[in-house]
Amino acid sequence: MIGKRLGKLLLAIGLLLPLTVMSNSLPTWEGWIVGQPCASEFRVTDCPLRLVDDPVLLLENGEAYPFQYGSGSSIRYQDIDEAYSKRVRLTGQLVDGVIQSVRLDLLEISADRTFFKGCL
Repeated sequence: MIGKRLGKLLLAIGLLLPLTVMSNSLPTWEGWIVGQPCASEFRVTDCPLRLVDDPVLLLENGEAYPFQYGSGSSIRYQDIDEAYSKRVRLTGQLVDGVIQSVRLDLLEISADRTFFKGCL
């Protein structure tokens, strides 16, 4: 019994280890997700939400890269909405000027907004 369990555990670890090594070997990119027009002006905090349909990753050096998200990617539209104008880390290869993103990590957490009834 213990031998079978140990064998299954080792098999599971053996299957997960290459995936971990593969994702760790991909380049990472840190910056802010903003709309393309804001990236050209290096605007982060005051970038209008209406520009979320054309997001890019703005790096500290002023370079901006479009990235893959939505269908065909592990990064969902909702993830982009939550990370908009916040510092993030994207993991993925740069192919033809586009980051083929496989992971999005939010590095900046904003405080939860609460509703105060006294405002009514």
